[in-house]
Amino acid sequence: MENLKILTIFLLVLICACGKEKTIKETIKLRTDTFISSISNSNNADLSYLSLANNATKEERIIVRLPTSNEDDKTLFNNCFDLDNVCSVFFMPVAILVNILTSCSNAILQPANLTSAILIFNTNDGSSVASGALNINLLTKPWFHSVTWSTAHPFSSKGKWVSQGGDFDTSTSFNANCVGLSSGACAAGEIKFEMTDYFKALISAPNTIHYGMGIRANTALNEVNIYSVQASSSLSPRIEASYTGSCSSLEVSEKHVYYLSENLP
Repeated sequence: MENLKILTIFLLVLICACGKEKTIKETIKLRTDTFISSISNSNNADLSYLSLANNATKEERIIVRLPTSNEDDKTLFNNCFDLDNVCSVFFMPVAILVNILTSCSNAILQPANLTSAILIFNTNDGSSVASGALNINLLTKPWFHSVTWSTAHPFSSKGKWVSQGGDFDTSTSFNANCVGLSSGACAAGEIKFEMTDYFKALISAPNTIHYGMGIRANTALNEVNIYSVQASSSLSPRIEASYTGSCSSLEVSEKHVYYLSENLP
């Protein structure tokens, strides 16, 4: 289930340590990615694709969350007796953000040193979605991998979305797809979202709550299928980030695989 899902995060990190520069490539688990449909209550979290659509027949939206804890979601949810309170699964510890962005210690992880962070998806058939056609927003409610159009989680009567299709926080704004990117442009089949300012905000406020993000079309859109993390492809959802800083240690590997089921180093 969710603990098997992989988010490949390619990091181009310029690390200055005693005059040495290294390029780091990391693979980090994602809690889950899935999509919800206005015409189905199916659990789509185990599928090898995500789907977006906005037409006369249906609307489909993507939901994704960054890793926020070493424990699996089910364990943490079962320990939450009152979902009026925020469960620890939704906090974004600096230690985990460090593992996402760089192999350096969190002592040198400063907002100003993060120069770029781009969230990238790829369509299954290489087709392109028009620039500006998709919005991405933070979610305001805890959700489980069995999320549907009407229900965020099954753990209490408060698990239903206030607004069907997901509860979105529009007070934090993000550019639409392929607009205002800090690095690169959208190639054929790519859907990119600018994340640099959001990650900087997380670094500045390490106790920030991260319920995840929802992606939806802001215009008419025929169904588009996108690689999910379950596809285990180099084109699965990923973040490309550039970080410049000084490491306090030279213990930096060329490739690091970090599993959230293990303790943080």
